[in-house]
Amino acid sequence: MITLDTKKKRIEYAIGIDLGGTYIKSAIVDSNGKIIKYFKTDTFSEISPKKVLSQMELCVNTLMNGFGKKISGIGIGAPGIVTNGVMKYPPNFKGWKEVNLASHFRKRYKIESIADNDANCAGLAELKFGHGPKFSNFIFLTLGTGIGGAMVINGKIYRGEQNGAGEFGMMTIKYDGPECLGGNRGSVEAHLGRNYFLYQNKNEIKKLGKNIDFADINVFANKGNKTAKKLLNLYGFYLGVGITNYFNLMDVRTAVLGGGISNAYTHFIKETNKTIKQRSIKTIRNKFRVLRSKIHNDAGVLGAAALIFE
Repeated sequence: MITLDTKKKRIEYAIGIDLGGTYIKSAIVDSNGKIIKYFKTDTFSEISPKKVLSQMELCVNTLMNGFGKKISGIGIGAPGIVTNGVMKYPPNFKGWKEVNLASHFRKRYKIESIADNDANCAGLAELKFGHGPKFSNFIFLTLGTGIGGAMVINGKIYRGEQNGAGEFGMMTIKYDGPECLGGNRGSVEAHLGRNYFLYQNKNEIKKLGKNIDFADINVFANKGNKTAKKLLNLYGFYLGVGITNYFNLMDVRTAVLGGGISNAYTHFIKETNKTIKQRSIKTIRNKFRVLRSKIHNDAGVLGAAALIFE
């Protein structure tokens, strides 16, 4: 059995595939979490499942070409619900119903293949190669277009009965608030998801200029712009409300933040911590931590590969 305990076992290698709606990121990763070889290509999710699978195979073939060492398996992080290797009805993938990714690659390459939800994979990367070794219990949040994540309990990813645990974005924080694509009014995602936040605060954002994205707000804040700082304080407040709910529910005291929006961490974290202190139960407010991920953009491929090492 493959293990991450490299003191007793020789270094192993696995391929990690991070399947996104626009791009596929892939890499050969060793069991210490080091990326040995990297390849990125278009997904073509708007065409067909067959085309997406061929692009994923392009990744595997490119990585394997010229790599002289044994590949122990292929790990795949995929959007949406993934149960027993089957990717089910992913958003923004044309013609896709249910496809058994694990079985497809196992048969195609004759090696172990495992597929899981992409947020679970990112959480697994943090657990194995990031802050995780210090903490047995924590939540991992991906802050981006949507709000997803993973739950780590007693040093293991908790996946839930149908492998759908960690849908942090669907928790309600304002019962009559704006609706998200998941159909839940006033959800965390409806307040913190990139596009939702930009739309709901468009009047303030107009003060910064035209075609402003979240990354631009961060740039303005770095320059001391008051409007940008105000917007990120608001983001930090809503994030604090959401994290308070998760902490109170799970009795954990550590949250790790990943995803593109976490790049603005220094601008929103003060308000986030302030809100948690005000709203959480006393046993939590006296000792908690909200950290930024150490892994950042590589979490998807590292976590996918870690499925093989897990």
